[in-house]
Amino acid sequence: MVKKYSDDRGGSLAALVTYYGFLSVFPLLLLLVTVAGLVVGAHTHAEHVIVNSALSQFPVVGKDLGSSITALHKATPLAFVVSALGLLWGSLGVTNNLQRVSETMWGVPRQKEADLMRRVLRGLMLLGTIGAAVLGSAVLAGISTIGGGKLSSSPVAYWIYTLVGAAAVNLLAYLLVLHILAPGGTRWRTLLPGTLVGGLGWTVLEAVGGVLINHTLRHTTQLYGFFATVLGLVFWLSLGSQLFVYAGEANVVLARHLWPRHLNEPPPDEGVEVGEGDQVSAYS
Repeated sequence: MVKKYSDDRGGSLAALVTYYGFLSVFPLLLLLVTVAGLVVGAHTHAEHVIVNSALSQFPVVGKDLGSSITALHKATPLAFVVSALGLLWGSLGVTNNLQRVSETMWGVPRQKEADLMRRVLRGLMLLGTIGAAVLGSAVLAGISTIGGGKLSSSPVAYWIYTLVGAAAVNLLAYLLVLHILAPGGTRWRTLLPGTLVGGLGWTVLEAVGGVLINHTLRHTTQLYGFFATVLGLVFWLSLGSQLFVYAGEANVVLARHLWPRHLNEPPPDEGVEVGEGDQVSAYS
């Protein structure tokens, strides 16, 4: 995995995901708040739970992000539609880059890369998966609130319940995302290693995220304010991006049996067949 990560220049791929993720965070959150307000009603408890579930994915800095996000004002129907479409297009920036990263890891030839329409469709599917994961987290938060009386007497049981629920949501979301991004014909079981690496890894990061970001920003002062929030957000997105790339590389390495390899060995010229039903392509 380490060698494949190096061959594909995984650090650069993760940096691109971080960059486009940073540019897409505010359009995504603004779009989420707007859609949640339209579906469940603005300034309702349900909207509050959904938004907080999304912001909880950004430890420490999530509160600052939330204070900067408000739903779109519907001055006129045309202005609202144009603004919503603009936010949606901006949010597709990160999904488009995720597709390019996946194509690089799987070694999809340039001529077989998805065209614009397929990229947009995949991007919408990815956004839908992210939205479903947020709703899943919101449902878990609601269940924990309802059952808080029984679980409050046992902090350990409450912690285990929260961790297991988050892991289940993250694993399912990672499996769907990796399947959307994988080349056509890739079997579901081929994606299980990366799902475990990514889903469980993200669950661990969520559990210790507050400690990590507080450690990173411990020398900042109130004077830094907004800059501290930006640094914390970029740091968190960078961790998530590197985890995603390693999860994808785990699938490719195990599916194509790319071992054993030396760290100073040059990249192979072509992939290895992985069996019926899985797409095989050259990569370099």
